Amino acid sequence: MIRSKKYRIIIIYLLAFLTGANFVIVPSLANIFTADTEFGLSASQFGNLFIPQTICIILSSLATPFLVNRFGPKKILGSGIFLMLLSTAVLWSIQFFMGNKSLSFDVLMIIVAVLGLGFGTSITSLNPIAANLFPKNESSAILIMQFLVVLGTSSLPFLVSFLKNSEWTLVPAILFIAVLAGFTCLLLAVFEKDHFFELPKTFRIPKRLWLFITAIVFYGLLEGTFGSYGSVLLKDRGLSVHQASLGLSLFWGGMALGRLSFGLLTPRLNLSRYFLISPVIVGILLFSLTYANTAFISLLLMTLSGFFMGSLFPGAIGWATVEFSTLAVLVSGALMAANQAGTALSTNTLGSLTASIPLTNMLKILSLATLVIF
Repeated sequence: MIRSKKYRIIIIYLLAFLTGANFVIVPSLANIFTADTEFGLSASQFGNLFIPQTICIILSSLATPFLVNRFGPKKILGSGIFLMLLSTAVLWSIQFFMGNKSLSFDVLMIIVAVLGLGFGTSITSLNPIAANLFPKNESSAILIMQFLVVLGTSSLPFLVSFLKNSEWTLVPAILFIAVLAGFTCLLLAVFEKDHFFELPKTFRIPKRLWLFITAIVFYGLLEGTFGSYGSVLLKDRGLSVHQASLGLSLFWGGMALGRLSFGLLTPRLNLSRYFLISPVIVGILLFSLTYANTAFISLLLMTLSGFFMGSLFPGAIGWATVEFSTLAVLVSGALMAANQAGTALSTNTLGSLTASIPLTNMLKILSLATLVIF
């Protein structure tokens, strides 16, 4: 067994990257799942895959604080990593009965549900563990960790872009090997018993924490809007399919850069004012995006929106973790669930609303949500 703090830091941040990569394995293989020569899912079937995933992420995020309180962070984080390991193994094995389309879809629904449980459990555990590793820089530690999560989510689609449809099984195979290595390293790490992960025997969720939860629901609305409809808006503004895809990549890249920059600078500079005005800046950028008339301006606004959004979610977790230090794991779970709830609300309702309300008008309304976060 290894007691080195440096070893624990490396493992936790490695697992953050792998957790992010695992989270997007299904959307990364969208072309495979919908191809007639492969799984042959309809667009509605593919969209339905995310329903059990979102529900399981929310449920596991809410349950994890109480499980960590009882069993400790290592066992619960290990359980989450194992569930992700299991989901990738089953996804790889599904190639052997793809001839049965209905069975394949049912198995995929189970896979994404297990993946959701694993992701929610892992990410909820990782946030307070990272904060506890750097007790004087909790916010910075969480920001760096969330940067690695986003880096993982952007790296896997990049890898998939180099593969042929017939080579899709390499994706779960590579992830399985990488996650298995991370899981093994986690088992070797020693996590001392720490009151940081314990919940009070009796507690009530503070009123101020409800403010954080509300703000993150609205943040989830914005993130879901950009993630699901950003490329659609760009195509509505006259950009090509390639430019629209580039815009979405720039948004996520900007978000990763924002988290990294904020995480590195926070220990050296007081960036509290920057954090507070970031929602307003995002609102202005989102509103401006609906009037962008050139590809360059549209892509620039997408990049800047991602950059200024980058600090909001992990920054809120870091701030709330410091303010409610006796409820650190509960803070992580509640805000993670709030983020997923907002994202799901945006993804599942915005599409139907745009049938009667133009997307640009919907985005103008959503830009006002940043005032609620502020």
